[in-house]
Amino acid sequence: MKWHGVPPKLLVGFNQIGNYILPSSGTTFAERGSEQVDIVAKDEKRAYTLLVASAPEGTFLPFQQVWSGASERSLPSAGAPGMMEAKERGFDFAFAESDKKGSHYSTLKTMKEGRFYSWVENIFEPCCRGIIEADPDLDNDQVSIVYLDCYPMHANKEFRTYVFETFPYIILCFVPANCK
Repeated sequence: MKWHGVPPKLLVGFNQIGNYILPSSGTTFAERGSEQVDIVAKDEKRAYTLLVASAPEGTFLPFQQVWSGASERSLPSAGAPGMMEAKERGFDFAFAESDKKGSHYSTLKTMKEGRFYSWVENIFEPCCRGIIEADPDLDNDQVSIVYLDCYPMHANKEFRTYVFETFPYIILCFVPANCK
């Protein structure tokens, strides 16, 4: 931060967490000796990965949800409760389009692709541009830092090259793997 004069508001850390729509622990309650006990949501596999990013002063960037599936039909309905408000706040809804069926994990596509669901292009970069434009003490080529973990998608050469070549003013700073 000191070498490039990066203010704390342009340091953004993020992490991702998987969420099941209908979590199930497999625990049941039934009378002792019951012969058949149904487990609610036993086969429910629908899930999404939530990307949450924040800056040290406590501001949060709009969230990104990555759903399993290969098309926009995999995403929550445009008429779902709260969807309009989420879109107005800049939330991003992406589908993984992964080679692994049912995967809701981030892929290179969801992290960089130039369509509406790109985290780097549609959430991070515009937020940084807004901060720079609002602060007359910052130059237009002000450096920003993304602090992220060593998840294979983040650390792979293709993603790092994409960021370095497309956004030379973004520094990727990795948390070492298995850091406690």
